[in-house]
Amino acid sequence: MPNRIIREDILTSEAVDTLDPPSEVFYRRLMSKVDDHGLYDARPAILKSHLYPLRHDRVREADISRWMAACQKAGLIVLYAHDGKPYLQMLKTKWKARSEPKYPIPGSASNCAQLQTIAPLDVVVDVVVDEDVVVGPRKRGKQPKVQMPKDFGVSDRVRKWAAEKGYDRLQERLEHFKGKALANGYAYADWDEAFMGAIRDDWAKLPKAAPSAVPRGKPVESTETPLEKAVNWIRQQCHLGLITETQRDAQIAEAKQKHGG
Repeated sequence: MPNRIIREDILTSEAVDTLDPPSEVFYRRLMSKVDDHGLYDARPAILKSHLYPLRHDRVREADISRWMAACQKAGLIVLYAHDGKPYLQMLKTKWKARSEPKYPIPGSASNCAQLQTIAPLDVVVDVVVDEDVVVGPRKRGKQPKVQMPKDFGVSDRVRKWAAEKGYDRLQERLEHFKGKALANGYAYADWDEAFMGAIRDDWAKLPKAAPSAVPRGKPVESTETPLEKAVNWIRQQCHLGLITETQRDAQIAEAKQKHGG
């Protein structure tokens, strides 16, 4: 295949300017493969293999069909069929034809008998959406995952749900949930729902009171002093890896000073 000279007027071409970047790259790559008459095989599998030999795993045949349709709409190529096979012709080429055509020429009177029938070809483009390689139309109403809001806390929705389900110590559960989520870079579409799931799965591993020690129908009364409660909480945070031992010792000292221990 002879070398192609891409003239600088491609940069000011209104037709080329209508293409999105991937379609323009496809058009420019196509220039290096068509014959002297601008003709080439229009099967997506062939174009994918010949135009993107080093991107075989990143370019889909549906992408090729979409880019061809964009070039056709811009008036840069024409698509047609011969004997049931698709072909294309690049229009407005300015290079000289130095060889015989390698593919059927659309509408050529001298080739009518040989080519039998050449009919315009309509390209049907599949809708393909990248969402961890999901093929098909994008699902509407699906919320994107986001990082934790800076002001995330125990909402009224979670408080009401926890009261109905019998979960307590929500603040302690929240601190553990936030620490784990931030440490692992978690992202959720619904942070309240994620927090409720963490409560159900007992991420915080909070100790439970012995059933026999708690009369049925009465709330659990803690026997810990404020200082003991604070120290136990700080030690738990260190055990879970949310604070360092140095931070643990400093916070325990602060708690003793605050509670007079």
